[in-house]
Amino acid sequence: MDRIAIIVSVALLTYLTRIAGFRLGERQLPPAFDRFLTYVPVAAFSALAVPGVAEGAGTFPARLAGAAFAALVVFRFSHLWAGLLAGMVSFWTIGWVM
Repeated sequence: MDRIAIIVSVALLTYLTRIAGFRLGERQLPPAFDRFLTYVPVAAFSALAVPGVAEGAGTFPARLAGAAFAALVVFRFSHLWAGLLAGMVSFWTIGWVM
């Protein structure tokens, strides 16, 4: 019974936050909050990518170099796809050389 209550609670909370998001679409957000929201995708991507770089003891230098090279490409060209491609190519190249 406890699990059903948790599932219903999470479903209700999810539904309410989605409805609140639609309702916010009709309003103008304060500039400070709008600036804050621009960093959410970067933070989410970082939270997904950093643990993957840290694991894998034998390939850590190649992973770190690939992540650094990908970050440089994204900062320079402002295209995520170019950074992902550059990071993977550098990871594979450094892994092959080592």
